[in-house]
Amino acid sequence: MCLVSKSVQTCDLPQMNFSQYERQLESLLKEFQERFNDFSSFEQQFSLFASPFSFNVSNADESLQMELLEIQSDSILKVKYLEVGIPAFFSYLPGKFKNFKKFATKIIAMFGSTYVCEQLFSFMKMTKTAQRTRLTDEYLSSLIKVGTTRIAQPDISKIVSKKRYQSSGSSFYKN
Repeated sequence: MCLVSKSVQTCDLPQMNFSQYERQLESLLKEFQERFNDFSSFEQQFSLFASPFSFNVSNADESLQMELLEIQSDSILKVKYLEVGIPAFFSYLPGKFKNFKKFATKIIAMFGSTYVCEQLFSFMKMTKTAQRTRLTDEYLSSLIKVGTTRIAQPDISKIVSKKRYQSSGSSFYKN
């Protein structure tokens, strides 16, 4: 039963025994620690990526320090950063910041490749259902390629114009 006063709500909850979940929670904690252990080694890089204008230059990699100083002192870039945010900001960096652009690309690729893998496995799971258990690896591979490739609409007229025609037993090429 819950009592409600003007500022506080209190409830009498039954005592629950969570010891039955202890082993599962410990296992889950261990799994998280193993999976995300690598992230602690990238903490400085993530911090620099997330806030290049407030990052301490002396903590940056030597190859990035001069470029970072220039970025931090450029008011136009700071306005652009505030306007578009992360990660779009890095596409507006001029070519002279090649090391910093390379750095940002590596960080973005970490997460992009994970996303692509998740999409691929999701598509594969939808494709290989209980009704389609007899798909061969080769056929499944072909379905995945077709299903995950982003192709613009084909130009049928262009394709047809390059095809060879046969008319009444004689062959010729249409130009």
